[in-house]
Amino acid sequence: MAVQRIEVITGAGGRRAYSAEEKIRLVGEAHGGRGAVAAVARRHGVCTSLIYRWRRQLKSGALSVEAPAFVPVRILEAPPSASIVAPTPTAVAEPAPSVERRTALAEVVLANGRVLRVAEDIAPATLRRLVGALDGL
Repeated sequence: MAVQRIEVITGAGGRRAYSAEEKIRLVGEAHGGRGAVAAVARRHGVCTSLIYRWRRQLKSGALSVEAPAFVPVRILEAPPSASIVAPTPTAVAEPAPSVERRTALAEVVLANGRVLRVAEDIAPATLRRLVGALDGL
């Protein structure tokens, strides 16, 4: 009786997303002699046509790893909000102190041109989620 190899694939399935760094690394690995692309594709479980496509994209400049760039930040003073004054009862001789709340705003201009204004005390994780959601739109 002949023995056959069976490969069981588990997981969510679907297409795998490759980061730009992974694509560039695989193209670099495949930059060898004859059969290098096929060997790299086989080793990493990638179709050879993907490596050839990424190679073309790299040559044309469509595929690149951009270093995070610094963006200018301006801190704006929040517009003065209206004073909130508690009503003064007639029986009390001195008026209640006025309460004024001023919050500084941070303005973030995203790469796609959208502007996000948030309070200075926003949680970093919340800000990351907001920027990620708006930057992808």
